[in-house]
Amino acid sequence: MNDLIETNIAFAVFCFIISAIILISVALSKHGKEKRSRLFVYIILVNKILLLTSIAWFLLNGNPNINTPIPIFIAECLKASCGPVMLILYSRLILVILKEKTTVSKHVIYATRIAIAVCIADIISIILDPLFFSYQLIGENNQLVRPELFFLSYIFTFVCMAINSGILFAKRKFLEKRELMSLIAYLLIPALGVIFHMAIEGTPINMVSITLAIVFYFAIIQNDLAKQTHELGREVVDSRISVMMSQIKPHFLYNALTAIVQLCDENPEQAKKAAMDFSAYLRSNMESLNRSSLISIEKEMDHVMHYLSLEKAIYGKALDVIYNIEACDFSIPPLTVQPIVENAVKHGIGKNEGGGIITVSIVETVNMYIITVTDNGAGYDTSTPLDKTKHVGIDNVRKRLELCGGTLEHISGPGEGTTATIRLPKL
Repeated sequence: MNDLIETNIAFAVFCFIISAIILISVALSKHGKEKRSRLFVYIILVNKILLLTSIAWFLLNGNPNINTPIPIFIAECLKASCGPVMLILYSRLILVILKEKTTVSKHVIYATRIAIAVCIADIISIILDPLFFSYQLIGENNQLVRPELFFLSYIFTFVCMAINSGILFAKRKFLEKRELMSLIAYLLIPALGVIFHMAIEGTPINMVSITLAIVFYFAIIQNDLAKQTHELGREVVDSRISVMMSQIKPHFLYNALTAIVQLCDENPEQAKKAAMDFSAYLRSNMESLNRSSLISIEKEMDHVMHYLSLEKAIYGKALDVIYNIEACDFSIPPLTVQPIVENAVKHGIGKNEGGGIITVSIVETVNMYIITVTDNGAGYDTSTPLDKTKHVGIDNVRKRLELCGGTLEHISGPGEGTTATIRLPKL
C-alpha cells in the first residue's frame, strides 16, 4: 500500500467520523423529524456510504491479490452513484424549503424533475459501464481504467448543479440570506471539488469537498437554532400579544356588536346565541395569552365555530360554512386555525361580490394530521411576497407550527379562491 492510498483512506475515515457526529446531532435534535431535516439526514447517510465504498475502492483497486474484478466494479458503481443520489436529495431539499416559503410554480417543479432525471441518467450510465465494457475497464495489476465516455458523468453532475443554481437564483427573494448562502455553498464546494479531482486524479479532494459542504450546511443550521433559542422567550410573549391584538380588531368588534343589537329586535334567540358566541370568542383570545402548552383540536375548533357564527351574523346569507371533521384526537398550538379562517373571511369572502363558502376540513393520514381551510373568494397572487405587517396573525401561526414540526402552505390565484393547508406530524 503506497502513501497516496494511505492518505486517501485516512481522509475518508476522518470524513466518516465527522459525518457520523453530524448525523447523530441532526437525528436527535428537536427538528430531526422535519422533512428538510430528514432529507439532510439521508444526504449524510449517502455520504457515509460514499466514504465506505471509497475506502473499499482504495483497497481493491490495483490489488494483485484480487482474482476477480467484480468487487472493484461493485465498489466503483456504489462510489460513483452516491454523488448523483445526493444531488437528487439536494434537489428535493430545495423544493421542500421553497414550499415552506411560498407557492412553488410549475416551472420550478418541472426544473426539479429534469434535474432529478439527469441524475438518474447519470446513475444508469455508471451501472451500464461495467455491464457492457467490463473488458475495457480493468487494466494491468487490476487497475481500473476509466472508459472514454466517463466524462459524461461529470457533465450530468454539472447540468444538475446548474439547474438547481437557476432555481435558487430565481427564488432568492423568498429565502433568507444565510439560508441562501448555505444552499449555494452546498453546490459550490462540491463543484470545486469535482473540478480539482478532474485536474488532479487520485487525490481525496472530491469526497472531502462533499463532507465540507455538509459541515458548512450543518453549521448554518446550528447557528440559526441557537439564534432561535435565544429569541424564543421574547418571541413567545410578543407572539401571544400580537396574535391577540391581530384577532381582536376594533372593526370586527364594532360589526359583531352592531349585528347583535340588530338581532335583539329581529330575533332575540339568535341575538342571545350571538352574544354567547361573542363572549366565548373573547375568552378564548384572552386565555391564549397565559397558555404555553398545546390545546386539543376540539377546543380550537370550538373557537373557530364561535368566530364563524359571529361572522355569519354579520354577513348573513352571503357567508356559508361547511365543516368536514374526520379526525379529532390530537393537539395543536392555540389560535392556529382561527387566524387562517379569519383570513379567509376578510381577504377571501369579504372581497368577493356576493359572498362565498368557507370549508374547514380535518383528515388523518398514516404520518400526519391535515387541516384545510378553503374559500371560493377573491384569491391573490402567491408569487408576490405578503406584507408581513398586514399579515401578523398568519406569520405567527407559521412560527408556532414550526415549534411542533408543523407547516402551513397557501395555494391561491386571483379569482380562484384560496386553500390554506396545515400539516402536523404525528409525534
